[in-house]
Amino acid sequence: MALKYEDIKKEFIKTVDSDKTCIDLYKKIRSGDASYATASKLAQRIGSNLGKVLMKHAPVQSIDEWDLDDLLPKALGLDHRMVSEACKQVQEKMNKDAGVGIKFKEPKFNNDKVQGLIKELRDNPGFTNIEKSFYDQLENFSRSVADDAVMANANVMWAAGVRTVVVRVAEAGCCKWCDQMAGRYYYDEVSDSGNDVWRFHENCHCTIDFYTERNGSVYRERVKEGK
Repeated sequence: MALKYEDIKKEFIKTVDSDKTCIDLYKKIRSGDASYATASKLAQRIGSNLGKVLMKHAPVQSIDEWDLDDLLPKALGLDHRMVSEACKQVQEKMNKDAGVGIKFKEPKFNNDKVQGLIKELRDNPGFTNIEKSFYDQLENFSRSVADDAVMANANVMWAAGVRTVVVRVAEAGCCKWCDQMAGRYYYDEVSDSGNDVWRFHENCHCTIDFYTERNGSVYRERVKEGK
């Protein structure tokens, strides 16, 4: 029988729930002492945990040992819901801090990315030659949910007339390109989804965040410092 979503669902949830890093990040988010940078770190960790679970059930001979059309859309759908919920808590605290009565805008599930992953796996049925790239892409997919939430909610705020600042924070020791992209931008300067500010290369750990001009100084500093 090919591996299906239900075969790994409980293991995936248990792995996330027992991960000390995830526990600490969840705690910070629930306390209201977090920005989207924390949600992004959590997202990357959730994606990594999904990779660890799938690695335990990796195909031995052929990718046909996985029911791709069932396994990936549903597993990444659960990943999406986990990350979206964390982002919602961050956004609701941000809105309360800014005195803004705007509801959280949930990021869309990127089915095109999922189908792209499925196609890549089918095009490489031996799997071993793309195994590392595949697990890296799971992390990237997960983190992109947090980035999409930033863009969606920054857009909602700006459309409502709330001046919004997007912040890209480079990780320590990052490449020259990432270092050049780091900075603060008014949302209308980078509102095009194709803008380089929203781009990440493979294994990039920079973060995207935002605040409004109504947020207090403590919150703004937390965003700018990537906390």
